[in-house]
Amino acid sequence: MTPLGHLSVSYISARSISRISVPAVIIGGFLPDLDFLFVFFDWFNAYHHVTTHNVFYIGLAALTGYFLAEKKMRTTIAGSLLMGGFLHLLVDSCMDNNPTNGVGVTLLWPLYEGHFSPFNILSDSGVKAGWGEPLKMVKPMMIVVLYELPLYIATAILFLKSKRISIN
Repeated sequence: MTPLGHLSVSYISARSISRISVPAVIIGGFLPDLDFLFVFFDWFNAYHHVTTHNVFYIGLAALTGYFLAEKKMRTTIAGSLLMGGFLHLLVDSCMDNNPTNGVGVTLLWPLYEGHFSPFNILSDSGVKAGWGEPLKMVKPMMIVVLYELPLYIATAILFLKSKRISIN
């Protein structure tokens, strides 16, 4: 899934639950893709969906958020980060068209290196370059964007409705 897709899933989900921090869910939804900072390095593809796409990384991020938040918001922030991170893992485990680093996510890495994907709605992109050659990944990502388009629209509608100013 693209970063905009993860933003959409996080925002829509956070808006549907009360007593949650929408910004923290969105941050939690982005954290697993923090490794994209290294996309132009040769070794990136071997680590993407591995080191930052597991329950331990998400748990560490939530624990960090817990200790960084003010006392009355700690549980809300940690829970929101967990929610965003787990949503990211769930979506990536079901929408992966880049088999060069394994389909799905390594949910229990480093204890177990197997990839978790209960089902996959995308087919193999046929591109064997992987993220080591990001420009070759543009075409397969357009397929993902088409799947995500309804999420973008729903997010835009929810966001604009929340910003509507009532004039009486």
